Amino acid sequence: MKKDMITMSTNELKRLHLVKKAEEKLITQKEAAKMTNISERQFRRILFNFRVNGEKGIIHKSRGKTSHRKFDTCFLNNVVKIYKKEFLGYKPTFFTEKLAEEYNIFISKESARQILSSHQLWIPKKKKYKHRTKRERKHHPGELVQLDGSVHQWFPGKSGYCVLMIYIDDATSRVFARFYTYEGTIPAMDSFRRYISLYGIPIALYSDRHSTYKNNNKKLSIQEQLAGIQADTQFSRALRELSVTLIPAYSPQAKGRVERSFSTFQDRLVKELHRHNITSLKDANIFLVKHLKDHNSRFSIKSKERADLHHSALPDFALRKILCIKNKRSIAKDFTIRHNNRLLQLTQSTIAKNLTVEEHTNSSIHLRINHKYVHFKDITHLLLPKNKKQLINPIRFDPVSLKEIPSPNRTFLCC
Repeated sequence: MKKDMITMSTNELKRLHLVKKAEEKLITQKEAAKMTNISERQFRRILFNFRVNGEKGIIHKSRGKTSHRKFDTCFLNNVVKIYKKEFLGYKPTFFTEKLAEEYNIFISKESARQILSSHQLWIPKKKKYKHRTKRERKHHPGELVQLDGSVHQWFPGKSGYCVLMIYIDDATSRVFARFYTYEGTIPAMDSFRRYISLYGIPIALYSDRHSTYKNNNKKLSIQEQLAGIQADTQFSRALRELSVTLIPAYSPQAKGRVERSFSTFQDRLVKELHRHNITSLKDANIFLVKHLKDHNSRFSIKSKERADLHHSALPDFALRKILCIKNKRSIAKDFTIRHNNRLLQLTQSTIAKNLTVEEHTNSSIHLRINHKYVHFKDITHLLLPKNKKQLINPIRFDPVSLKEIPSPNRTFLCC
């Protein structure tokens, strides 16, 4: 039975999804190659392997093997040592010439640039901004979805000033939205899970560069330097696990479709909420379901191509495991962990030194060792601070923009 099982990564599953669409003539090979960020020739080769070997042809044959062209660690350390000692400040091209002349070491200038950049010894110059032109709509539903939050006083009362999280399909202008008290990690994950439950998993998501969606820290931490990559945010890590491409916008005009929809909602939806005497967030979300049906019937359009590129939605329990906040914690000798001023006691012994704490969107906490969930009990009373209101770290957000202010304990580093 195990011989018939095929193990694929999320990227390979995404590629298989698009290959099947191309095989059924629902999309062109050129479009599918562009969505998978490969050349048309490479996509045709993958399509041929799929026709000959079936789904096994999608799997890369060199996966798990070390590249024959990879530089040895001792060689890289030697090059870096020579650069620091003799050629500090040299540009990559000039450095490669000196290596060949004086040390008989031959590497390309691109390899030298990557080696120096990885050790923070060379910072490339910023490219000049290109002239912007109007972008054509995507041709398929699910090919690109724009995301943003609109801060506005949607209805009277203390809770009336809140955020409307909006998802709009680039090809059809179909909208999904939901109200939240602020714009941050939990609202983004919860709203995206609800979007997936309705329409499926899109190919790409287009958002702004807020710290909820993208890590904007220019300086790398010690952990990031050791790992050799920049840490994900919790939301971008979840998108990577779902194989959804996150595209950050460099200006509001870049995601103008969702920005322009704000004026429509701030006009029509506010009047409808006032007309129906809705003054609470819960009632507003209930009314929003009916309002969106009317809005989409009026303003959505037909896409250029009929094929829907949304992936099949995962089960709700699987989505909750991915769309949640994950943090690593060390297990003490008495089998306890500390998390957000709380002391959690494991009910069974383990040889593991670390575990993962999952904070789901419904405020529940789960502890996981590798792929197995473990039982625990809360003994927070041992950590009572002087001020009981500080028992659990509250989510901080800017009172003007209602955007979440990131804290160090909400950072996820991909290992």
